[in-house]
Amino acid sequence: MALGITRGAGERGEIVLMAGATRASITAAVVALLAACAPAGPRAAAAENLPAGFATVADGFEFGVASAAEAPAAGSAFALASPGLAWIGPTAAKSRSISSNEPGRAGLPVLSAARAQILLRSLTIPGWGQATLGHNGAAKTFALVEAGIWASFAAFHIQEAMRRDSYERSARLNAGIDLGGRDEEYRRIVGGFLSSDDYNQFVVYRDAANLYYEDPVQYREYIAAHELKGADAWHWASLEDLFQYRAQRKDSQRASQRANTALALAVVNRFVSALHAARIAGRPPTGSHSWNLEVAPAGDGDLLAVRCGVSARF
Repeated sequence: MALGITRGAGERGEIVLMAGATRASITAAVVALLAACAPAGPRAAAAENLPAGFATVADGFEFGVASAAEAPAAGSAFALASPGLAWIGPTAAKSRSISSNEPGRAGLPVLSAARAQILLRSLTIPGWGQATLGHNGAAKTFALVEAGIWASFAAFHIQEAMRRDSYERSARLNAGIDLGGRDEEYRRIVGGFLSSDDYNQFVVYRDAANLYYEDPVQYREYIAAHELKGADAWHWASLEDLFQYRAQRKDSQRASQRANTALALAVVNRFVSALHAARIAGRPPTGSHSWNLEVAPAGDGDLLAVRCGVSARF
C-alpha cells in the first residue's frame, strides 16, 4: 500500500490510498517495511525473505526490494541509504511531477513561461488564468466570487461612513463637541465619560497625584497641561445619549472590520485561483460543471429556521 497522487491521461488528479495488490504482495510489503525499520541485522534477514527483484506496481507507484544493482540512484529522493532495503517510488513510465505533465520527471518541478504567465493572470484577476486555459466554468466561478467580495467591500465602507456620520452627529447635538479632525483616542474618551470634567477628575487628577503628590508645583503643571477644557470639553445630556453614541461607534468599527475582512478574502481568492490554474494547466477543458442548492433544517430547535448553501463543481 502507498499513499500518492495519481493522474492519468485526461483524468483528474486525486490523492488515493492504493489497495489493489494481492494478499501475497501485501504480506511481502509489510515484511519489507518491518525490515526497513529494524536494526541492521534483522533488517537484512527480513529482506532475504522476499523474492529477489520483487516489485508491485499500482497506480503509477512501485514498491519493492532492490539489490545493490537494482536500487535507485543515490541522488534520487526515493532511494534509501543502503542497498537490499525496501524502497517506495514512482515508476518512471507513469510518474508525473506536480508542476509538469511530462512523464518520467517525478519530483522535478518544471515551471514554464506559459504556466508562469497563467499563474500571474490568476493572481491579478481571479479566473483570468482559467479563461485562458478554456475552463470557462471555473473562470466564471472565480470572477463571481471576486465581484461579490468587492461589492461587499464597497458596501461595508459605505456603511462605515454612514455610521461614523451618525455618531459624530450625536456627539455634536447631545454633547456639544465637534469630532471633526479628532483622533480615535479622543473619540474613545468622549464615549467613556459623561463629561470632560469627569475625565479630568478620574484620569488627569489621579495621574498627577500618582506622579507628583509631594510636589504641588509640578502637580498643578501636569493638570494644566493634560486636562480637557475649552473647545475640547463636552457634556452628555443623558446616559441614554452616551450609550447611543457608544453603540453607533461600535457599529462603525464593526463595518470597518468587515471591510478589512473582505480585502483578506480577495487575497485568498487570488491564491486559490492561482493554485487551481496550476492544477488544471495542461489538461483539456472537460466542460462539465454544475451548481447545487442545498437546503436543510438549522437544527437549533426552531422549526422555521433553515440553512441554505450553494456548491459549485468545476
